[in-house]
Amino acid sequence: MNREFLLEAVLGITLGLLIAVLAVYRTAKAPKPGALRRGGMIAVLVYAVLGSSVIVRTGMTWLGLLVLLVLVCLPVAALLVGRQRPAPEGEVAVWVRRGVSVGLTTAMLIAAGQTISLVSLVDPRVLVVVIAVMTGLLVAAQGLAASGRVGSLAMWLLIVPVLISLTLGILLGKAGQAVDRIIEVDGLSLWTAISLGLAFLALGRVDAGLVSSQDGGKWSPLRVLAGVFVVVILISFGLLMFFGGAILSPSMQFFVVPANIDAVPGLAGLLLVILTVLFTALVASPMNGLHTQGADGWRWVALGATLAVVLALLDPGMDVVVIATSLLAAALALARSARGVMLGLVVAVAALIALVATTNTTFGWPSALALLVVAGVAAVPGPVSQPVAAGQG
Repeated sequence: MNREFLLEAVLGITLGLLIAVLAVYRTAKAPKPGALRRGGMIAVLVYAVLGSSVIVRTGMTWLGLLVLLVLVCLPVAALLVGRQRPAPEGEVAVWVRRGVSVGLTTAMLIAAGQTISLVSLVDPRVLVVVIAVMTGLLVAAQGLAASGRVGSLAMWLLIVPVLISLTLGILLGKAGQAVDRIIEVDGLSLWTAISLGLAFLALGRVDAGLVSSQDGGKWSPLRVLAGVFVVVILISFGLLMFFGGAILSPSMQFFVVPANIDAVPGLAGLLLVILTVLFTALVASPMNGLHTQGADGWRWVALGATLAVVLALLDPGMDVVVIATSLLAAALALARSARGVMLGLVVAVAALIALVATTNTTFGWPSALALLVVAGVAAVPGPVSQPVAAGQG
């Protein structure tokens, strides 16, 4: 990287953060339903990021794309089911939801640092701290309004990556390659897909950020999923054409575009503006879940963001963070009493220790089994059921 590009990269990241702040504070009025609906799309896109980060490691083909679309539906389905069967309330349940919000925030910070650093070559640790601080300040002050407005802006800005992806695919690839690949990859295994599905069901049931977005925005799940599908399909289809039918990372082929992004003056800066706004929105959604957990929401945002930054800087790995968070969520997902939640938490800790000890820290049959066991133990009814609150998932 030359000095001119470094300056462009820093300016792009800085401008992206400034635009996010202006989006939140451009008006004192409450966000409009359309903005909250687009913010809901970002809350669902969190799971698209989590799912794609796993699928591309074995090569995302058109079949993997279809699986990803199904996976993205599962958290929303779990949210809707949660409306019909509320989980137990109480202090322990609140702490579980806080823990899930911290885990998802950590995962998004790791993704933000790695992705933006790939384009800018700025130290990912610096990016993690900067994005966490700026997003934390916005969410602590504005809560759902902040995540809704910056999420709405991010969805509009995603038009540019869609156009770039399709342009690369059409001009430098072939449409037929998207379904008839010319490169061989292992592809997604059945157990990986099952494990991811179980994790997303548990997380969607307990994700306070997703619940808050739906409660505040009253958005239609079908409209939100339609918007997410359009973005995911268009970007993925363009990349499938460009890469020869399979998106594989890490690979030399995958790094072709980031390595040559400075060939077009200004393109890197524009992409960094968009990526910065996008990941600010992706971090803001689960962080807003912390804002809803207690009277002093800003205190929980500050504490949760600090813990998420520490975990992201330690970077135990995206899979480890998501598996640990989903095990925590599983302890509450099917619980019928406070006693069940406590038993689920004990088993979740034991399961995580067992997975780490046996080096099964990726999505597969061991993590799927662990999730089922934790959820099953937590579902055992206690002698006295705790009162529930309608609308809590």
